[in-house]
Amino acid sequence: MELSAHIHYLLYRNDCVTIPGFGAFLVEQKAAYYDAVDQLYFPPSKVLSFNETLQSNDGTLASHLAKSYGTSYERAVMDMHQQTITWKESLQKGKLSIPTLGDFVLNSEGKMVFTPESGLNFLAASYALSEVPAQPISRTIAEQPAKQPIYFELEQTKSRRVVGYAVVAASVLALFAVGSNSYLNQQADIQWQTEQALREQVREQASVSAYDLGELPTLKIALSKKNQPVAEFHVIAGSFRNEANAKKLVAALQRKGYYGAQKLAQTPQGFYQVSFASFPTKREAYNAMADIKRDNYPDAWVTKK
Repeated sequence: MELSAHIHYLLYRNDCVTIPGFGAFLVEQKAAYYDAVDQLYFPPSKVLSFNETLQSNDGTLASHLAKSYGTSYERAVMDMHQQTITWKESLQKGKLSIPTLGDFVLNSEGKMVFTPESGLNFLAASYALSEVPAQPISRTIAEQPAKQPIYFELEQTKSRRVVGYAVVAASVLALFAVGSNSYLNQQADIQWQTEQALREQVREQASVSAYDLGELPTLKIALSKKNQPVAEFHVIAGSFRNEANAKKLVAALQRKGYYGAQKLAQTPQGFYQVSFASFPTKREAYNAMADIKRDNYPDAWVTKK
């Protein structure tokens, strides 16, 4: 059984695909961006990463394999286990290359280092979209003429006479402007006083008047409720065939202070999963899982419903 093709397929539909006893492949949304060096626009994508610490079986891959090959869930788990043994043997020898996903090597501390295959994009909406070249547009300011054009020139003998006429005309216009401004200010004062007197009369009439408005109708305002974020990421404590066992675990967790513990809806495989708590984002769920594991629950894992 070659798992890489099935993992590749599931990553288009899930943000996390776990291989029990090996680790988990994760995809995260990345917005479109512009590369100024290569002058290219890249489409939005989902980039691939790997987390070695997430090794608990969340049932996603095993259920898919059982359905694809027409086998039992238990047989699919055993086949996955055989594949992970082969992968670890290859990794101990030097390098593990998983087709359509990427390469693994061990660092000096014995930890797995993952390098995704170049060009991967698990965002279905951006399938087959390539980068777009975008060169900046160069805009230059139009050159100004070195010297402003001269349309006419006054003769030297007439220029002084023209200047004298201009001075006299400016003086007359200044006197006219002063008189006009004085007249306009006077008219504005008269209008303002008249309006103030009218306003005072209206206030006096309003103060002694009584108004019968009758019975006013009741005003009803419908306030729209804010859309609360859906808590679709769950930190799982256990999975049971027997519903009674799931309810017992919920009660035990709530007695220990996990008041958000609950029994989730039955899975298509017939399991009843019990969650410590539920969160609207994957990041919040994984942060909470880390705290829960430190609280002596090392097998906790995250699922999305």
